Amino acid sequence: MAADYQDQIHKRRLELHTTVFALAFSPCGNYLAACNNFGQIAVFSVVSALEPDASSAKKRPIIIFQGHNGAIYSLISTEKFLISGGSSEIHGWRWDEILEKTESPLPAWTLQPSARNSLNVAETNALVFASQEDTLFSGCGDNNIYMWDLDSGTCKNTLTGHRDYIQCLCLRTKHSQCVSGAEDGTVRLWDYRTKGTLTGLIEPCKNEDIHRPQLGSWIGCVSVDESQDWLVCGGGPSLSVWHLRSMACTAVLRTESCQQTALFHNDLILSAGSEPHVFHWQINGDPKTHVPCTPKSVFALQVNDKSPKNKVLAVGGSSADIDVFTNFGYRALSLKFSQ
Repeated sequence: MAADYQDQIHKRRLELHTTVFALAFSPCGNYLAACNNFGQIAVFSVVSALEPDASSAKKRPIIIFQGHNGAIYSLISTEKFLISGGSSEIHGWRWDEILEKTESPLPAWTLQPSARNSLNVAETNALVFASQEDTLFSGCGDNNIYMWDLDSGTCKNTLTGHRDYIQCLCLRTKHSQCVSGAEDGTVRLWDYRTKGTLTGLIEPCKNEDIHRPQLGSWIGCVSVDESQDWLVCGGGPSLSVWHLRSMACTAVLRTESCQQTALFHNDLILSAGSEPHVFHWQINGDPKTHVPCTPKSVFALQVNDKSPKNKVLAVGGSSADIDVFTNFGYRALSLKFSQ
């Protein structure tokens, strides 16, 4: 009895101090994976959670396992793999093995970013995958972006130039470009066909309408729209929209808080950050609405665009509760990152 009680206390403490840093939907769109500051990965059945009168058990993970020894900061999904980046290595997990749910899966492969020594391994803060090139990009705390050949498991190129931690990445695949944002206050565009040539530089903090010196110059989110002509970025500086053909700022999206995650969805921009709201914006910068959410600080927004039947917005951050929005205008339910 005493052991069971202590186990429950431990689980409750973990739940109270859980922060969800990243979310990823499975290739079929029926499952949602989440990672936290304790190195755990949880997978939820979206289909079961959305059932009418779904029980609380259906809003908890179908499997939860220890993915890394330290915090997991980044998580993405490919057709075969769930890929997680943590305080040291990068793991690839097979989706079919995860969903067997018989026991904790083992990584199908592991990548080791370069390090000066075993105690100085840079954390992986962001991951993106270029499927046509079968190339994984990892943005790290050593200011570098690494390009990985997943066939051979080797690093085929390193993009250098940032002067501080890289916080976010996205791809502009129509132009074979990787876009990065970092603590140094810059957004950089790299042509990955030409050994990582720097082809564009945006410095939001140099724009007086965007810069908020009291909040810093760091960039915490970058995203491009479907046409890949428009980019949104923000962090310390106000969220701003840029036309990439002219490299001109076209709109400033003003909030009192720092926006830590943003994405384009249909004709809107969705963003969230250091307050418990998800903001909806017109592309021209006009605010449409802002919707309350459970996490007081939001680090992850993901739209399930892989399943029309289960098209939802998932919101994760400084809470064990992962909010699910069905029409994006209100919170329908919360998934619980807890055993």
